[in-house]
Amino acid sequence: MLQYNIIYFNARQLSDTTLIAAEDYLDDHGENGPEEVGKRAFETLRNDLKEGEHLELDYIQVGMHPTPKDGYPIVGFHDQIKGLHIASMHSAITLSPVISKLIAKEIVHNVRLEKLESCQLSRFYPVNER
Repeated sequence: MLQYNIIYFNARQLSDTTLIAAEDYLDDHGENGPEEVGKRAFETLRNDLKEGEHLELDYIQVGMHPTPKDGYPIVGFHDQIKGLHIASMHSAITLSPVISKLIAKEIVHNVRLEKLESCQLSRFYPVNER
């Protein structure tokens, strides 16, 4: 299984024949838009991987990735919407077995874990505004 992590983007192997790469883009068009950034990421893979010249670009797909404004994960129950549990973070962290177990404990037992206190959504608004 291939995992390719460099400072610019992440890529991982989905099957024997498919790689997926994730990259951030700055604009909706032009040299910093998704198409051009995707093509540059593909060229990096082609140039950096052994036998990369055999890679073929299948498609470039754009999606919105919810990223907390401070860059740290948001994990926990919403203070004002009963039953809503939020988990928003970088995808590499989202897949972590540890965070998954903590989230499951919070949901199944309907508790707030101290370990996740710093990840609460409420850090973005003062207590008196709740």
